[in-house]
Amino acid sequence: MADFFKDVLVLRQGDAQGNQMILRLTTPQGEPLHAIAVPREGHSYTGPTWAYLFENEGLTMIDSGVMDSYAELAEGIQFVGYQPSDLERVIITHGHEDHDGAVGQLIDESGAELWAHEIYSYLLPFAPRDIQGRPISPIQIERERVVDANQARPDRNPSRVQYLEKRKGLSVKQRIKAGDTAGKLTFLSTPGHSPDELCITLDGAVFTGDHVLPEITPHPTSKTEYTPEVKHSLPHEYHHEDSFYGLETYLRSLKVVTELGPDMSVLPAHRLYNRDKFNFATTARALDTIGHHGQRLEQILEIIGSDPIGLEDVTRRTFQHRVLDGGNLYAALSEVVAHLELLEDAGDVDITEEPMIRATGNHNSRQLLRELGV
Repeated sequence: MADFFKDVLVLRQGDAQGNQMILRLTTPQGEPLHAIAVPREGHSYTGPTWAYLFENEGLTMIDSGVMDSYAELAEGIQFVGYQPSDLERVIITHGHEDHDGAVGQLIDESGAELWAHEIYSYLLPFAPRDIQGRPISPIQIERERVVDANQARPDRNPSRVQYLEKRKGLSVKQRIKAGDTAGKLTFLSTPGHSPDELCITLDGAVFTGDHVLPEITPHPTSKTEYTPEVKHSLPHEYHHEDSFYGLETYLRSLKVVTELGPDMSVLPAHRLYNRDKFNFATTARALDTIGHHGQRLEQILEIIGSDPIGLEDVTRRTFQHRVLDGGNLYAALSEVVAHLELLEDAGDVDITEEPMIRATGNHNSRQLLRELGV
């Protein structure tokens, strides 16, 4: 552990996934901080959300956990010797409910300022499904058809409706752009998993939200086209959806992290502890993640071959060792579509209107991977 942090002290032990664990970490350059594992109700594949608490021109917290987890979050803050009212600011790495779900109540109870990527504040009035849930291409339309045919659409949780309504009332005090600084913090814009994802450096460590995770690879978004209502609400600099969505965008954002060097310690939002062990990592993990997606691109090309094949067949063969039903099938289809979109842009596959998919024999996507260091 000394390779990653100067000191790691377990203040409270959690379960095998780390739920309710509390750590006191010292960054490689000597900055102390607390890590609080905020659980969510029921089993979560990604485990708890790790929220981070530290002094930086006032008491600062990064991420908050899901909406129903505020009591556990507040108790964790108190456990390490503070009160929610001591908070000066809460910084959200990105607008997914396991990161900003409890922030509304936290802001209400503490009076702290909310900081987030500038685009986060403009997208708050819209449900994510309204922003990126509309199929915009034959392959995305086919994804929705397969989902409906297999009754694989994720259930709408009533608490999610409450979460989305609560979000609409949030007010972002500090709208962050790439390169902004605050005390010892420097902010990086790293879209692709979410359009508003931030990575934040602090004294030889980097908070990565969901952008870089140990053990697992974050889910890339598919390509998106804003509705006229959404586009009208955004400043012109955010009108180009391909700069914020899609697998290529995510891979290029991972490159931003690799450019920090391979040795900076990662402070992720998930899987810091899992299966009764720590999963400390450095920014070298970003390059590993790029490599994973490169292997996935090659795997999909091999599965497709020269004979036309459908999306469901490609997906089930890509994930043949998994049980694909319900939400698992939906996630797998979305993952494959994101990779097919990059391959189509590169000229490595043709996708017809039906749609059927055929490999062209090209491997132009390899050039992108070489540019990214793989």
